[in-house]
Amino acid sequence: MSSRRSARRALVALLVGVLVGGGLMAVTPAGAQVSSAVATSWKKIWKKNLKPLADKRYYTKAQSNAKYQPKGSYETAGSGYTKAESDAKYAGAGSSYTKAETDAKYVPVPTTYRGSFLAHSYVPGAGAYATADIAFPVQLKVAPTVHVIDTGVVPAGCSGNAATPGALPGNLCIFVAGKQNVSGYYTCKGAGANCVLGATGTADPWGLTMYAVSAAAGRAQAYGSWALNPGGAAGVSTTRPDGGSLTTPDRGSPASVE
Repeated sequence: MSSRRSARRALVALLVGVLVGGGLMAVTPAGAQVSSAVATSWKKIWKKNLKPLADKRYYTKAQSNAKYQPKGSYETAGSGYTKAESDAKYAGAGSSYTKAETDAKYVPVPTTYRGSFLAHSYVPGAGAYATADIAFPVQLKVAPTVHVIDTGVVPAGCSGNAATPGALPGNLCIFVAGKQNVSGYYTCKGAGANCVLGATGTADPWGLTMYAVSAAAGRAQAYGSWALNPGGAAGVSTTRPDGGSLTTPDRGSPASVE
């Protein structure tokens, strides 16, 4: 009896195992994916679906070679100039200047600016003033050292005379060529402030006012020339008095340059 029960149990277990195993194979997703992957032909998908798209987006090597010029073939293909063609087309046609031609054609940056002045007025008596404004053609970084040369030895920093005024870097040299009823000179900055009487005066980085002091009533006048050398610490500034930028120097009143 017991042997029959054991045989039945073994048979039932075998059947259950077969059924359960078959069910797993039928419903397990992993099994379904493996089966689907086996059935899929990636080679066919590539040829039918993917390769046509890739061909539209990219060139094959043969297509690229046919469409574009290979390296080193520009001159022969006519899309560029050889060195000989460039030399013949541009250099020989006068479309550029040599250094010597440029130096001869354009005015060099001046090292000394020159101009003239006239202070003239009718005054009621001695100690009055005739004034003249001197505006620099450029704005300096710092004010120059000012010299007024009336008579006597030309001071250090200046050279020449009223006919040929000269100045060393950082100096403004004012040469008096003629005067009438004048006993001395002031040079002032800031519209009359900080005036200095004598051979050496004061200025702003962009100019000054010159005062000729009358000796008596009547006409008082002084005239002459000046030379400004903006070299040295004075230098030419690129900043306006208000802090803005000077893209080009303020040329001010007409002046000759060397």
